[in-house]
Amino acid sequence: MNFRKFTLAACLAATQATTSATAADFMDPVFTKMALDAAKPGWVAIRVEGAQDFVFFTALTSWRCGLQEVHYGFNDDPPTTELEMGECHTEFANPNVMLDDDPIPLVTAPAKSVESVTVRLVYRDGALDQQKITRKEVLMP
Repeated sequence: MNFRKFTLAACLAATQATTSATAADFMDPVFTKMALDAAKPGWVAIRVEGAQDFVFFTALTSWRCGLQEVHYGFNDDPPTTELEMGECHTEFANPNVMLDDDPIPLVTAPAKSVESVTVRLVYRDGALDQQKITRKEVLMP
């Protein structure tokens, strides 16, 4: 399966799973924090494909409307690399929907090189959260 289609399908599934939330909930940093706290360590997922590690940030992208910034670092690197995320689409009932032009929440690295991912979130209200997630916790077949 094409990884763009795989990622978009995963984002759609995450969007559909949260249909009981209102558009305002996706914008609310308190609601976003509650949802993401419940999803740790699922903020990322890792899959090896050929000569690359694919690191997916799908869960974070699904809640991007309540986030100001997301930074990450692999292994012992501090979380200083900013994750590019699409705009919040407030014109739709689910503003976290992924459109074709939105960035794919995927970063690649050499195969089996990512042993951990440290993620730093900045919520829209300025609150911070950080989590170190190990490969073993989130490795997908």
